[in-house]
Amino acid sequence: MIVRNATGRDGPAITDLMIRAAPHFDTKGYPEQLLPPGMVVLVAEEEGRVVGWLEAVLDWAYTGPGAPAPPPHGYVLAVVVDPERRRRGIGCALLERYVRQAREAGTRWVFLLPEGGEGVEGRLAFFRAAGFTPLPVTDDPLPPMGRWTGADETAHRQS
Repeated sequence: MIVRNATGRDGPAITDLMIRAAPHFDTKGYPEQLLPPGMVVLVAEEEGRVVGWLEAVLDWAYTGPGAPAPPPHGYVLAVVVDPERRRRGIGCALLERYVRQAREAGTRWVFLLPEGGEGVEGRLAFFRAAGFTPLPVTDDPLPPMGRWTGADETAHRQS
């Protein structure tokens, strides 16, 4: 498996993956709007086929309660894996690559907002396995989940 930054040529494959794996996503404007400025878009490939996709930003500000570090924060908008390839480490590999890019950019903390609905327990378990932990300061049944990137590691241990 190869995880790499997406290019404009990946648009049709990502759109197809979204339709098959996450039909609730709005694909209007894809692939034209796939790579807006400031967006991190990664793909996972197996044998030349896109089997996973991640969309995130590096320069965001989590404004809810409990952010453990000042902005900028990384924000994972979507992680999608081909239904036939799930539970093989593809989603975790995409998240690891994004966390590495965030660390290299100097972003200390990244977060995501888990989506509810069918399969929520599996998604929460997946994010926990990828190192994300729920923010403890909210009563929300689906609280934001965050993870340190390792950038400036000593600073967050002292805070």
